[in-house]
Order: sequence, then C-alpha cells, then structure tokens
Amino acid sequence: MNWNRSFTDLIRNGRPAYWGNWTLAPNIKPGAVGFVSPDTGDFTLVKEETPGLSLSTRGIPNQWKLSSSNVQRSESNVNLDGSATDPDTGIKVTAGVEVKWEFSTVGSIASEFGIASETFISDLTLLGKPETYQWLYDQAQSVSMGSNGRIAQGFGVVTSAVYAHSGLNVGSQDNSSSFSLTGSAGAVQEMLGGANGKGSFVSTRQNKSVDQHLWPYQAEQLAPSPIPIAYTFASFDGPLLIPNWINRLGAFEVVFDNKPGCTYVTHIQIGYDSPAGRQHDEFSLSGGISKTVSNIPLSATNLRVDVKFQGVMNSDHYAFNWPSPLGQWLTGRRAIEMTGVWPGQTHAREV
Repeated sequence: MNWNRSFTDLIRNGRPAYWGNWTLAPNIKPGAVGFVSPDTGDFTLVKEETPGLSLSTRGIPNQWKLSSSNVQRSESNVNLDGSATDPDTGIKVTAGVEVKWEFSTVGSIASEFGIASETFISDLTLLGKPETYQWLYDQAQSVSMGSNGRIAQGFGVVTSAVYAHSGLNVGSQDNSSSFSLTGSAGAVQEMLGGANGKGSFVSTRQNKSVDQHLWPYQAEQLAPSPIPIAYTFASFDGPLLIPNWINRLGAFEVVFDNKPGCTYVTHIQIGYDSPAGRQHDEFSLSGGISKTVSNIPLSATNLRVDVKFQGVMNSDHYAFNWPSPLGQWLTGRRAIEMTGVWPGQTHAREV
C-alpha cells in the first residue's frame, strides 16, 4: 500500500497543488532541495537549503481533518486509573476521553492535526535566477537529474510546508480495523485540532493492523516542535521553472468540446507566445464534435482562446486568457465546454 500517494490524493481534494508527508519526515521544509517521485510523492533530500532565499509565514485554519469516506469516528468518555500525567498541566489523569477511528476497508485513511502555520519561499522567481539555477543544476547533476545544462522534471525545491503542532496519520492495513487514542479530554482535543502545541495522549489501542504516525509520537509527552504534514514543490523542465509541480508535463493541451445537442457552430481561435514568435490556430466545431489542440510548448505564455457562436443576427463571443500556463495549469491540461440551442442562450466555460 502506498500511503503517501493515497494521502496526497486525499489532500488534493481541497489543496490541488500539495503533496502529502504521510510519515511526518522532518526534512521537508521550504528551501530544501531534492527530488519527488511523481508516483508516490516521496521526497528525497539532496541539500537542506537553497542559498539566497528568504522565507515567510502565514496563519491558516488550525484544524486539519481528512478521512476516507468509509471511516467512522467516535468519541467517548473513559475513566483512567490516575497512573498517567498530563504533560502540560502535571495533573494525574483520571477522567479521560477516547477517540476511535473504525476503518471498514483496507487502505482507508484518517488524518487529524492541530495546524501551527504555513511557511513559504517569499519570492519564487529567485529560483530561476542564473546563479541559483546553476547551483541547483549542479545539485541535480550530482544525482543524475541534470545533463547538458538542463534540470529534469522531478528535481527541485520545496516551496512551502504546512506545519502542525500535533496530530496523527492512521491507515488501515486490514478490513474492519480500528485505532483509538486515549488521554485527558483537553490534551486529546488539543492534539487533534489545537492551536497552541499542548496536545498529548496517554495510550493508543488498535484492532488488526494499521499504519500509524503520531506527533508527539510518545505517550505523556508534548511535541518538541511543529512537524511538516504537506508541502508544495517547484521543479524545472530544463531552465523553465514549474512553480507548482504535481506530475510530469510533456506539453500543454486544450480540449474543445462542443457538447452533443448544441445546435450552434462555434468558431475557435487559439494563440500563444513562444520563443519562435506568436503562434495561431483556428477551426470550427459543430454540435457533438470535440477537438484537442496539443503539443503547446511548456514555454508558451499569454495563451488566449476566443470562442464565437455563429448566430443569424449577431454572434456571442467568449474569451479565455492564461498569461502563464506553466504557473496556472497544474495538470498541463484545460477543457472548454460549449453548449446552446439556437436561438437560445449560449455558454462556453472552462471545466
């Protein structure tokens, strides 16, 4: 089971540009240099920091709660024997709470954290400066990811990280498994969603096999520092900086879909700037026909699409603009859908 891949997919439902850090590896921090496996999201560190960068921090909502659809979460009050101590207050724990996650199928995930902040590189354009690029190229070359002055996709720099005070990642390695966390009510609630780093637990229990990563990882302890749980990553295609890299990109493509039932003919123009100058293409589509414009180079900028629905008296126009597709198109792909029944209203929208 590739836990980090599943975790990343879960995160991307709400944060499309992020990779997960399932194992809570501490070396994933903004400015760290290395390479990411596009299949797993696993980060391999090459250098701890990139020279010449400055970092900034922003606050984000302090509760992080993700789970697969088939995870059942419950809380119940429990009596503890007073042999354990709350590490924040020093008080013996007698009245406690148990939070339990039940996983009906193998591969299910629960992830809950109390978020501290997000730290990020203040100015990403510095990564493309000649001296920084040369330094990064040298690092890439040292791990066979740079040749002929070009950096391979997958090698690059961690650009931001979401840090948590405390929390857990748990994944089910069996059908009908469970995992529970017990401690004083305040400390357990703080561990799973607090903002001040005072979270802790007294004991854990599991039924069947689970993959678990807790922070703090020891009972009756406070976490020593925040830990990264998710990150963004910039890579390169040769000298081209890809600000948010989530998979290998070969070229851009735009899919034009004149939906079945559309009774308008649409006239489409697409143009973009490239090192070879301004490039143009134009064509028409009738209802039920789609066309893909592919092989748009990753160096393309100022990409513009104009869609005209041919009317009798007048025509409807729609325009779409992307100044920097490399920074805006995470997957390298865009789709434009066209609908309308003459003489009624027309629609062209990005999907």
